[in-house]
Amino acid sequence: MADSSTETKKKLLESAKKEFLEKGFTGASLRTIAANAGVTTGAMYRHFKDKNAFFCALVDDAITATKNVIMLADPKNHEKLTPEQMQEHMDFEKKSTDDFLNYMYENFDAFTLLLRKSAGSTHEHFQENICDLYTKNCEKTFAWMYEQKIATKQVSPMTIHFMASTIINAFCDIILHNMTQKEAKEYISDIMEFTSYGAYKLMGIKVE
Repeated sequence: MADSSTETKKKLLESAKKEFLEKGFTGASLRTIAANAGVTTGAMYRHFKDKNAFFCALVDDAITATKNVIMLADPKNHEKLTPEQMQEHMDFEKKSTDDFLNYMYENFDAFTLLLRKSAGSTHEHFQENICDLYTKNCEKTFAWMYEQKIATKQVSPMTIHFMASTIINAFCDIILHNMTQKEAKEYISDIMEFTSYGAYKLMGIKVE
């Protein structure tokens, strides 16, 4: 019975993903999802209470993975580092970014749903919400770096928002423009280098 229930749920999710990718959240039909999965509507509702529950089941893991990477910018991840540990941490952040990029391609459909098909769902503002979260973390980290005299200049909130949104939008562009993984790696590398050196300059940090 348990195996049958698991298989039914799997078929429903596969059907829902196909329906959402084709028609978007608003245009998707629960009847079509059930029919294409070979499941009665009654059986479908035992697994998912509504259309939004389907959508969340398909994208929630991708949202969690995104937030985990975003939280690396929180000053709590920097404040106890010694100068000797800072380079090691920066290397870790770069690896985390590379790993996340690979994760995006392993879960390309989930990110497509979030960025192109989510209108009408509880996640329709995913891009804006992630941008806001990243901006707030960057603001806190920039302020901490100034307080610790790592930075000699303060950066305005709007400038930080510009830099943070540039990075977030760059990752979103990968999906929105259907880039190949090779194109995406080169693009993100350029964007990260551009924003990093720009941030250092604005904060008065000398880099070799």
